[in-house]
Formats: sequence, C-alpha cells, structure tokens
Amino acid sequence: MQGQIMPFRVKIPPRPEARTYHSRRPHRKSRAGCAKCKQRRVKVRTPMSSMQLLFSDLVKCDETRPHCRKCQKLGIDCTYEAILPVGCGNLNGVTHFIKHAPCLTAPDASAYSMSLRAVSTSIDDILRVKPGRVVGDGFSNLDTLRHFQDVVTSTVISKFGREVMRGKVIRLAFESPYLMHTIIATAMAHLRHSVPERSHSSYTLVEGQHLQLAIRQYSQEIETPMGPENMDALFSACLLMTVNSFPLEKYNPRQSFVFAENPAPSLNWLFVQSGLSHLLCRAQPWLPRSMWLETFLSSSRENRDFYQDKRPGRDRLPSALADICGITEHTTEETNPYLWPLRMLTPLLSVEPSLATFSQFTTFMGRLLPEFHDRLIQKDPPALILLAWWLALMYSIDLWWVKTRARSECAAICMYLENSRDPLVLKLLEFPAQRCGILLPSACSA
Repeated sequence: MQGQIMPFRVKIPPRPEARTYHSRRPHRKSRAGCAKCKQRRVKVRTPMSSMQLLFSDLVKCDETRPHCRKCQKLGIDCTYEAILPVGCGNLNGVTHFIKHAPCLTAPDASAYSMSLRAVSTSIDDILRVKPGRVVGDGFSNLDTLRHFQDVVTSTVISKFGREVMRGKVIRLAFESPYLMHTIIATAMAHLRHSVPERSHSSYTLVEGQHLQLAIRQYSQEIETPMGPENMDALFSACLLMTVNSFPLEKYNPRQSFVFAENPAPSLNWLFVQSGLSHLLCRAQPWLPRSMWLETFLSSSRENRDFYQDKRPGRDRLPSALADICGITEHTTEETNPYLWPLRMLTPLLSVEPSLATFSQFTTFMGRLLPEFHDRLIQKDPPALILLAWWLALMYSIDLWWVKTRARSECAAICMYLENSRDPLVLKLLEFPAQRCGILLPSACSA
C-alpha cells in the first residue's frame, strides 16, 4: 500500500425527504363567553348533543346571561366582566392582562388605553407609591387588585352586585384614588385573615396605610358637591368601607363598647354602616344614571319581605322580645325606637344564615336609625338584647370579616347583662349566649 494514493472518500448525505405539513386540529373558543370560561380556556372539540354539552368539561361557554350553564353546573360565580389574570405582578403578566382584559384597555374606557407598562404603573401612580412596589409574600398592587377581583368580591357583596364590583368598580378606581385605596385595603384585610399569623404584620401595615389614605380622601370628597360624576365612586367606596370597619383582629369581649366609659367611639363599626343611606338621599336626583341602580333595585326586591314592614303594634312579633321592648298594640315607630329594629329582626329569625343569604342579614345594620344608636350608647337592655340576637345570627355566617366581631360583641353583651335581676332579660340572653358559646350563671344554677 506504500506509495499508493488512497482515494479520498466523502460520504454524501441522503437527500432529505420533503416535510409533511399537517393542518392544525380545528378548535373553537367562545369569543363572547363568560370570563370564568375564558379563564379556564374552555373550548369544543366535536359536535355534541345537548346532554353532552351540559356534562362535558371541554365545551365552550354557551353564553347564557346572566349565568352560563357551565358555571351553574360547576357551582361557581359566573361573570361577563374581565378577570385579571394570574401572575400580573410582572411585565409578562401585564402583557397578558392587556391582551386578555380588553374591556379595561378599550378606547372607550377613559383611562385604559395604555402602553405595555402603563396598566401596572398607573395603579402605583394613583396610589402615589414607587413603581413595582411589592408587599407581603411578593404581592404587587396589581396582584392585590386581581386578588380583590377574583377572590374577595364574592365575600363582600351580594350576587346582584358582583359583576359591577368586579368590572365597573375597578375601572372607576383608576379615576378615583380614594376608591383604589379602599379596594387595596379590603384585599389586604382579606389576605391578613387568610394567611398564617407570621405574615400578618406586613399585610396589617399596608392595609392600615391604604385605609388611612382612603378615609382621608373619601372624607374630602364627601365635602364636595355630589352629582352624577362622583356618586358611583362614593357609593363603591362606602360599600367597601362598611366591610373594612367591621372586622375585629382578636376575640376580646372586654374591649366591647358595653365595657367602655365612652361607648360611642367603640361603636363606630356599627354607625358607619348607615353611610350608604345618607349618600343615596343626597344622590336621589341622579340615581337613574348610576351603575349601581339595578343592583340596588334587585336587592330591594329580594329584601322587601324583610325591610318594608312598617306596621304599628306587635302583630307577628316574638312576644318575649316585644315585651322587653315595651311594644303594645298601639305602638308606632314614632313612639318607640325598638319597633323598627324588631320588625327587621323578626323575619331574619326564620332564615338560615349562610353565604347565600348574608346580604339579608347585613342590611339590618345599615337601616338602624339614630334613635336606636342612642339607646345602644346608653346601654339600654332592650337595645342590647336586640343587637345580641342579630349578632348571634351573623356569627353563624362563615365570613372572614364577620365572625370575630359578631362573636366578641355578642359575648360581651351576654357578660354585661348576665347578672340582671330581670328574669325576662336572662331568658332572652339564652339564644345569643348559646350561639356564641357563653355559659350564663343562670344556666349553671339551673
């Protein structure tokens, strides 16, 4: 082989085969479907019968309003308002937010035709905080806003107002700093009640800061003339502030107004609940133009059997409660401040307290009159007993902002009156005491 020239061999690669392209498997999404179905990316694969459509997990939204059949089947709240997407605390999340929440960035929305970063930075600008500020557990203000929209809303307002709260209220908050502060404070309060105690401090601090600013700016706005341009923002903030004022951090009956030398400041959680009624009176000429009108009307229709009974006398009132309140056959609201509260309380006694009925119970505190408030400040036993019975009902509702306050104040009233020499007072304490877990001395002796 020496001296011979070896051939240089090149391996020629085989000719590539022509690629075969397959068309994408067709699928359809519901473009006008509800926000929950869009969030789950519900779509359809093959034509289905009506029964298959109802029971399949891979079907598009049937676009039935106000609640689609898919959401009814799954037992979740159905809304056609935009839902903020998960992970909206960073730039990629903002891009996703703009893409999938067009109603918040549509040209006809006054503050939402924004660039890529403006959706997140606009919130920080409104709140006057550093851009991209992060609070407890890595939550940005935009994350907190989404938490309010997707989780908190269903716990603070009845079914009639949830779509308004999830969509229109949030859009309005971009124009009303005090409303944005109120929303963030409410979301932080919910997070504080939902996370382990070790994380409470950061949430409590942020909640307090936003709530303080919300109250200050809201109070300033209340002093200005009220009209169609600001009534909806005031209504929305007022509704949320009633929630913010009610929660109690820890169960402590001894901190109740009944044991305070000056009870009035300790009753602010109850007094502020009547704020919406005052706003409605001021805005009466423009109410037909309010975004809340249909919600208010629907709620009024549902509660007509509870809060429209203005009859005089004691007809169909619990006899023992009517006796302790001094109500006779000739009593009117003008002659006795307890007739109206007892008229409101009576039908509630036959309703099962639950998340589905909680608005019927919370309406009670917003319709109490100043005359009854005065009797509470005086610690008049009939006023305390009526309040204790309502608190006992409220405690049965599993709401994060209700339970601790309801149980603590109910227990306090039982403790304050437990040594009464009036046998009727002791008898009427049995119901609230049993509900809130208080053992009365009279029960021990029996």
